[in-house]
Amino acid sequence: MRAVIQIFAAAQFCLFLSFGCGKKNETVVAPQKLSVNSHIEWDYSTLKKVSSSAAGERYCGYARMIQLHDQSLLAVYEASGNIVSVKSTDLGATWSAPVSVAQRADGTNMSVPDILELKDHSLLACYNPRPYDISPARKFGIRTKKSYDGGLTWKDEKLLYEAGYEFKNGCWEPSAIQLPDGEIQLYFANEGDYLNSDEQNISMLRSSDNGLTWTKKAEIVSFRAGKRDGMPVPLLLNNGKEIVFAIEDNGFDAFKPYIIRNSIKDNWASTVDANSTNRSYALADKIDDKIYAGAPYLRQLKSGETILSYQGTEGRTNKMEFADMKVVVGDDQARNFNRKSTPFIIPANKSCLWSSVTVLNDNTIVAVTSTNAYSNQSEIWMVKGRLVQDPIALADPTIFLDNGTYYLYGTSSDKGFEVYESSDLKSWKGPVGKNNGLALVKGESFGSKGFWAPQVFKHKNSYYMAYTADEQIAIAKSDSPLGPFKQEQIKSLSGIGKQIDPFVFFDTDGKTYMYHVKLKEGNRIFVSEMKADLSDVIQQTTKECINGELPWENTEKTDWPVTEGPTVIKHKNLYYMIYSANDFRNKDYAVGYATSTSPIGPWKKYAGSPIISREKLKYNGTGHGDLFTDKDGNYKYVMHTHHSSVKVSPRSTGIIDVKFANEKGSETDVLEADKSTFKLLYTSAAAK
Repeated sequence: MRAVIQIFAAAQFCLFLSFGCGKKNETVVAPQKLSVNSHIEWDYSTLKKVSSSAAGERYCGYARMIQLHDQSLLAVYEASGNIVSVKSTDLGATWSAPVSVAQRADGTNMSVPDILELKDHSLLACYNPRPYDISPARKFGIRTKKSYDGGLTWKDEKLLYEAGYEFKNGCWEPSAIQLPDGEIQLYFANEGDYLNSDEQNISMLRSSDNGLTWTKKAEIVSFRAGKRDGMPVPLLLNNGKEIVFAIEDNGFDAFKPYIIRNSIKDNWASTVDANSTNRSYALADKIDDKIYAGAPYLRQLKSGETILSYQGTEGRTNKMEFADMKVVVGDDQARNFNRKSTPFIIPANKSCLWSSVTVLNDNTIVAVTSTNAYSNQSEIWMVKGRLVQDPIALADPTIFLDNGTYYLYGTSSDKGFEVYESSDLKSWKGPVGKNNGLALVKGESFGSKGFWAPQVFKHKNSYYMAYTADEQIAIAKSDSPLGPFKQEQIKSLSGIGKQIDPFVFFDTDGKTYMYHVKLKEGNRIFVSEMKADLSDVIQQTTKECINGELPWENTEKTDWPVTEGPTVIKHKNLYYMIYSANDFRNKDYAVGYATSTSPIGPWKKYAGSPIISREKLKYNGTGHGDLFTDKDGNYKYVMHTHHSSVKVSPRSTGIIDVKFANEKGSETDVLEADKSTFKLLYTSAAAK
């Protein structure tokens, strides 16, 4: 993106944007969103200022950082019209004084640097002379310098390319990579080819001798006619076969991140135009065409995931000067970027601009930005993050054991119910449902939305799923735990009003009961006897079991107390009802139980409840699960927790060991949960 930076006015940017001139008959097709299980977690204890204003710099910006072969970090950035470098030997905890790379001179600022360590460990800096004293004698250009001593000194300046002398026909933002055969490719945004139009391409120059000489003619590698491809950031993918670079593309309206790609074999034999399959919209979650999202930057983890940053205005005033830094995670082919995070938390009237990311040898992600959030002028700041694996995200979960395999179901989608499978309760595979990961899919059974709280059981050689949809209860049938669960006649069960959270219990006398929750002056647990063929409940048998009346069951003292998620088992001729209380969004959501000598009550609540809670597990929102036995016959309880201490969803799934114990002086066994055994569940790729 071409930009004029007013050097002596703190963080004042003048930007020419080509908004509002997209082809309105074109539509962006966002790639299919991946099923993912990781996100970036930023460590704010590592927030650190990188730049120095000791020499009186009033503007520091556009930083790029790399880790050198000796593990030290080197950053280059603009400093009031000069390019400087700083170094850290303690992974960013402290930084050296700035070293001059290129100085402003003769009415020309030096701007937008990039840095690359070559295979021989020399350093190549590339940057952009930008005239501020406009004259035909001073032209926009692309230059390089080298360092042979780790950035202590810089020499061998080369002028690679010159464009026009006016802002409207300049060149911008150089960035380079080195290929396995040693060739260096230097990419830059170029409008010098378009003196009579407001267009811009991505051009590229090559060097085969470590940057000492370069090709004379710039190759056009990317161009959308009538628009402005800008700010290229190249990356050689880990597969060693494909080159990709991120650009900002305003082909439809405001700038958006796009990915341009080519194989090393093809090596840019032809230009990637607007209709090429080698040009793709980067974000899996498309944002509105009018929202600004520019200045992308691209890197890859050793584990394969690609990391894309950009400056965007989602959730902020839609002007570039209020943009903050966004970071998204893509796959190993630099596609399907999602899992958006914001590394720097800044006020609404501040900005994070011209940002970048670097990946350290241990896969630490370093976000680097130019921000005025911590002072009245633009400074360079960094913060570190890690890609951490997310637990399986199923709420209201249940686990069903069949023929040596555990099947995990839960609330996950308005399309139906996902299912995961495991042989050991440690490593899970999925979703593995027979319908694109779903065991039950909307349209084949009752319900259009609100698919909640499934229970799966086997009865007379068939598999059944009792579940909630549209705040009613239904039962579907399948010949496999993986589904598809369907209904021959699509309908819900009988019942008055809204009813949710079914649990089907087969008593030893041959009768079957459905425990469920009615939304009636709170969430209250009821029981109904079922017909022998499970086709419906017998309505006249419906009876209330429990409601939320104890202090632990309604810690927020609401007018709508909640008891829900019932599970019932029979132990030594006593019925135990395990249930959850409080609103699921309440951090005090917890699990207790009640007992009865009859499946229909009356029920006596255990005085030691809750037996599972945040106080015991140190996780918020622990509850709404199901009791099951493992292969050894031991009881376990599967439940959900809040996503984090500050966020409810997507809720995480975990299990805990549960057992019956006899308290001294007690006539009945008590149900205990062993807090030391609690663990979250992960897919096999992320098993812990």
